[in-house]
Amino acid sequence: FIILFIYTAASKLFTINSFASTLAKSPLIGNMNYVVAWGIPIIEVIISIVLIFPSFRRVGLYAALTLMVAFTIYLAYMILSDNKLPCHCGGVISTMSWQQHIWFNMGFIVLAITGLVINRK
Repeated sequence: FIILFIYTAASKLFTINSFASTLAKSPLIGNMNYVVAWGIPIIEVIISIVLIFPSFRRVGLYAALTLMVAFTIYLAYMILSDNKLPCHCGGVISTMSWQQHIWFNMGFIVLAITGLVINRK
């Protein structure tokens, strides 16, 4: 998660105007595009930092799980609403189709749940 979130956050931040422009076209985000464009990578970095510290790792895993579920719900909405917006998730991940991205996210959701089970303290 640390590598994934730092990678995607950096990619979004390096192309923040393009990312915000894409988000502005989303029916769910619209005028909140700049808040979301800055908020997502900041949240990804915060979660990554939290995951580094063993005493906060469980909180970080719950946050990562929540973020991945939210992203997956958004992707499902975009597929079901038949919007044809490009994915601007960052780097090579943005080359995936919406369906591939859902499977990718599902893998990370399983990873977060596995981490929570292993880290049950």
